[in-house]
Amino acid sequence: MKRPQWIVLLSAFALLFLLYFGCPTKPPGRDVIEQRRAEKAATIDIDKLLERATKRYPREQLRPILELEQSLADTTNTMDEPEALKSISRNWNQLGDFALGGMYAEKVAELTQTDSAWSIAGTTYFSCFKSDLDSLIRDFCISKSIQAFESAVSVAPDNPVHSVNLGLCYVESGGNPMRGITIIRDVAEKNPENKLASMTLGRMSVRTGQYDKAVQRFENVLTHHTDDTDAHYWLGVTYQALNDAPKTAFHFQKFVDNTDDAVRKNEVKAVLENLK
Repeated sequence: MKRPQWIVLLSAFALLFLLYFGCPTKPPGRDVIEQRRAEKAATIDIDKLLERATKRYPREQLRPILELEQSLADTTNTMDEPEALKSISRNWNQLGDFALGGMYAEKVAELTQTDSAWSIAGTTYFSCFKSDLDSLIRDFCISKSIQAFESAVSVAPDNPVHSVNLGLCYVESGGNPMRGITIIRDVAEKNPENKLASMTLGRMSVRTGQYDKAVQRFENVLTHHTDDTDAHYWLGVTYQALNDAPKTAFHFQKFVDNTDDAVRKNEVKAVLENLK
């Protein structure tokens, strides 16, 4: 999966982050619980993950990865190492083991020190956080995802995408959601044309019932990205919540006229039929 696709994938997860918005305080004892979780997560290493993998997957599925590992061990050309590590990471991702995929992606980033490599590592770890059933590994992965995006920001501080993704990780981790929201807001204020920041804040506003703020965010996107289908869709959703039928119909129709998303298009058409 290419970097732009990873970025799109991560931005889509913003829909799930809204649970934590507006909850800056922590219940009594939360800090102690989080510290214990972090300490346990810190015990996760590649050997433990590989041991788990050998129990989860048939040897035939692991054979391509074992061959790549052997090839990596045999090579004396350090120039080939990042590409070999990328291949191993992709293979783990294809099996759905994003924890190991993230570890190998992180090795690539450590070797290349590029913001794109750190971003891929962060996104891979985030996929682990969203999909793994083991809560300890999920804690490990969200921590590593934050670290990776922090590294991406340090390498390319002028790239707002890395900052937004970092903010989303903080929100989703539940440990310090307001820090994440502050990071995203800062990006939106400094880069009003940044679609990802405005759309993310707009969705957060929708999910928390702050519809007036949501309208402002989505309208801002349209100011800089005329006829953006995502903005029209979410304006339709927002005005529907506000019981404003004319504006709901206007923006949903704009979405239908311009989108390539067949599934969502049919859903919106059904809404438009009910508005007639």
